[in-house]
Amino acid sequence: MIKKFLGVGWKSKIILKRATAYISINKLIVDGCCLEKGQILHSYLAEDEKGRHIIITYLDEKKKQINLKLGDK
Repeated sequence: MIKKFLGVGWKSKIILKRATAYISINKLIVDGCCLEKGQILHSYLAEDEKGRHIIITYLDEKKKQINLKLGDK
């Protein structure tokens, strides 16, 4: 499923407020992708080939039709 790794990574901190948890995104990523406050990003929970949980987030605001298995086309 992953087409190309762009060599950029960051740590995220989980912030809990009342009944909601938030994950932070590095400001350089926000600026570089022209993201703005209030924009909606679609994220999906998946597993990699080793069974580790991963979150896939699309930064273009568009909801995706996703496959249940990584690597499926």
